[in-house]
Amino acid sequence: MGAVAWLSHNVIIGSIFGSAGVLLIPLQDRLHVSRGLAAIGVPMVIVGSAFLASVAGVLAARYSLRRMMAVSGVLMLLAWLILAFAHSYWLFLFSYALLLGPAMAVGGSVLPPTLVTRWFQRHRGLAIGIVHLPIVITIMPLAASLVISRFGVTALFLALAAFAAVTLIPGSLALIEYPPGHDPRRYATETARERSARGAPAAEPVFTVTRLLQNPRFWLLALAVGAVNTSSVTLAAHLPAMGVAWGYAATSAAALASVMSLVGMAGSIIFGLVSDKIGGARTLALIAFDNIILWSLLLMDLPYTARAVVVGIIGMHGSGAIPAISKAMASTFGEASFSRAFGLTSTATLPLMIASVIGFGLIFQARGSYAPAIVIMVAYFVFVLPLAIAAGRRTSVRSGPR
Repeated sequence: MGAVAWLSHNVIIGSIFGSAGVLLIPLQDRLHVSRGLAAIGVPMVIVGSAFLASVAGVLAARYSLRRMMAVSGVLMLLAWLILAFAHSYWLFLFSYALLLGPAMAVGGSVLPPTLVTRWFQRHRGLAIGIVHLPIVITIMPLAASLVISRFGVTALFLALAAFAAVTLIPGSLALIEYPPGHDPRRYATETARERSARGAPAAEPVFTVTRLLQNPRFWLLALAVGAVNTSSVTLAAHLPAMGVAWGYAATSAAALASVMSLVGMAGSIIFGLVSDKIGGARTLALIAFDNIILWSLLLMDLPYTARAVVVGIIGMHGSGAIPAISKAMASTFGEASFSRAFGLTSTATLPLMIASVIGFGLIFQARGSYAPAIVIMVAYFVFVLPLAIAAGRRTSVRSGPR
């Protein structure tokens, strides 16, 4: 099931984001639009998937993950087929916003950690870290570029459609919802006395979306992981421009973004292991503490190599947020409510990411420097550090051993 979760995450993330840069110029030529309009597809997927993540979380708690993975595969297939033959900008927007966005929310974001949470009680953080290793996205740009250069952009869209069809749909058939004997639906009508008679642990409390929004622990964790996600998204969006503002050539500034992505891959494994050792909430606190130091270093006039190291380590900490928050949400709210809590976190913290990305640009435009914006980011981490520590001290929901 770990492999199925990895497949769902990697195929969707890799197909959408791995092909984005390569498709930019061909889409601009095909749709006869500006570079900015051609690039709007991926931001629409990011915003749409974060907005829909809370809905996907509720669906994952109510309906079959197998069916949801199959639906994600069908949405991906339809999107790439439409893009293969469409020359309309509106169909382009429809494909990215209403097909790829929901597929990302369901199969790329909520489903993989939900499936891992159900199957892994021990080494859960490490398992989630491995599942989120972005392997396909590192291969996709080169593969997509080769296909376009030899066969054209239509062939690439058809290849992406085939890729979704031969991976996600068969993967959904292999998906098993729960480990044998641990399906809560089987004992949904069972009384506490009947559970005790067969030696089962007490039933976990179920947290609805309303109960989660009213729960202080949810907001402690959401604000903590929101800081990490906001940091990663903001830095990824502004790093090339920040590099130029620091006096580097455009190519050197762009290389910083590559360093951030490549070094960041190790974070999901490293902080997955850390989450298993000290808990998800404490791992978020550690990430926040480290980011206070790392972002403060960006205020210093460091040599290029040193600055690249700092940026890479920030990327590594950003990748560690997923196993950390997954471990924390599962421990705090239980497996039955995990998908709701995880999805709602993405939706609740979306305004922070949008405000940060826009705010960094506005601050630079007004002040001619990114330094004030970096100071605000440091202050944000200072604010959430005690929140994450407090969340780590709260009582957790416990599940039976697996």
